[in-house]
Amino acid sequence: MPMPSVVNKKYRSGTFLGKIARHLSGHKNTKKFLAANLSVLAIASTLLPGAQGGVQAAAFSAQPDETIIQTQNTLKTEKAIQYPLETVKVNQGFSIFHPGVDLGAEIGDPIKSIKSGVVAEAGYATDGYGNTILIDHGQGLASRYAHLSNIEAKVGDKVTTETEIGKVGMTGCTTGPHLHLEVHDHGIPINPLSVLPSF
Repeated sequence: MPMPSVVNKKYRSGTFLGKIARHLSGHKNTKKFLAANLSVLAIASTLLPGAQGGVQAAAFSAQPDETIIQTQNTLKTEKAIQYPLETVKVNQGFSIFHPGVDLGAEIGDPIKSIKSGVVAEAGYATDGYGNTILIDHGQGLASRYAHLSNIEAKVGDKVTTETEIGKVGMTGCTTGPHLHLEVHDHGIPINPLSVLPSF
């Protein structure tokens, strides 16, 4: 009976870690595991920002003569539309015979524009309005403020909801101090309460 032949394995020389790596790489499951992880790493490295950009940014910010200026932006919001008086008291409403609303107030109370716009008229009207201001808000919308004691805006002024345009008075045809407010849509008077915020 023949004797089994003995095969001499030739071992490579090297470090201990190298021997372990060669041993593990010889197994089929290890090769699959390494291949899958390497492909995931390759895909992930294309999605992440490169390290070189970070190095350049760090080098740029480390320059000794660089001056950094920080700006502070303040965001200021403006009301879209508002009542022209601080306190609102409707004395007379809108009708076919009264193309606006009368807001009760004291003489000298400040009046502000209901919406941003440009002053189209400012002066004394002889048709009963007395001291009056007309503001064009654009897109066919305009507002008129009548019976003012003082006009504080002139034609061409740009106004906002923060701009004081005049003071309440009783000029023109009126029986007491109040603000007569009209709102026009393409020249047609509409009820101001339909565009102003509800109480």
